[in-house]
Amino acid sequence: MFPPGRGNDHLNAGDIYWISLLGTNKVMTAKGEKLYLREYQKGRWDQMWICETNLDGRISMRNRHTQRFLGRRVDHTVGCVSSHSGDSEWLTITRLSLGGYSLEVSREGNKLRPIQCVNGDGPLLKIGGVSTQFGLHKIKNPVFRRFEWVIPGHLARSSAPYYDIEDADQSMNETSIEFLDHYQIRNIISLNSVELSPRERARLRDAEIAYSHIKAMEYAAVTQEQFDQIWDAYHKSGPTIVYCGYGDGRTGMAISAIQLFQGQALDDRDYRENGVQCPTQLAALNALSDRINSVESDSDPVNTLDTQLPPCTVPENTTPEKKKK
Repeated sequence: MFPPGRGNDHLNAGDIYWISLLGTNKVMTAKGEKLYLREYQKGRWDQMWICETNLDGRISMRNRHTQRFLGRRVDHTVGCVSSHSGDSEWLTITRLSLGGYSLEVSREGNKLRPIQCVNGDGPLLKIGGVSTQFGLHKIKNPVFRRFEWVIPGHLARSSAPYYDIEDADQSMNETSIEFLDHYQIRNIISLNSVELSPRERARLRDAEIAYSHIKAMEYAAVTQEQFDQIWDAYHKSGPTIVYCGYGDGRTGMAISAIQLFQGQALDDRDYRENGVQCPTQLAALNALSDRINSVESDSDPVNTLDTQLPPCTVPENTTPEKKKK
């Protein structure tokens, strides 16, 4: 049985992969600190690798079962290292013109060396001089798509967990919480139109992750009262992730609002770079900026507005996936 797909899937932080010897049914399998090529078997966590990035955007692959990282061991063989302790676990992954990918790790003096498959007993991977073609097979139902840090280590944004097409696609399960725990995220601000179920909220409480649901419909502007709720949910909390559905318009409004409350000067160009697109969303953020600046000028408390702004007009040429705000 072969792993699904052709092995040419794109690499994205937060997604989970099988790493195959391209064109075969052999996949990288972790066993403690050692690494083997074993026949693919559906559902085995020791054959699944989570793509992760550090604050500098460098890539690593963490085994879902052992929690160890693919990389260079102290004896310069390829295996699994226990934690982010230097450069040994960071990878350079290059798409090959003939299909698949080459994987390189750092060696002495940070020089890159390819991971090479060799014949023989025991572990079959080493740091060699010739690149071996490996396949990346993305496991369906990724966790948090489009994950990225806005403020490294403190504020992140993404799609809803397991987002596909609809807001209701979200799911907060064991894997979702595993992802949040790894990035030490302790606070969620959701602008999804659908609230998590009581059972899912209980899972978050058990994991000691705070959850604030600020309901916002697709294409709708967040109200001034909701802007204040976003700030209240963020400014005294630990590392926070903000999401809606696709992780664009509504999430962009929340990120922009946080930046405005922090004293940053933003204009429509900045809002659009944050993912905001609809005219009424832009107008609501400009109104928030005026309100904050007025309060700073008058030294008076913020007057919370509770007027619901009209929904944004949906552009006719927007594709279904890009429509999700």
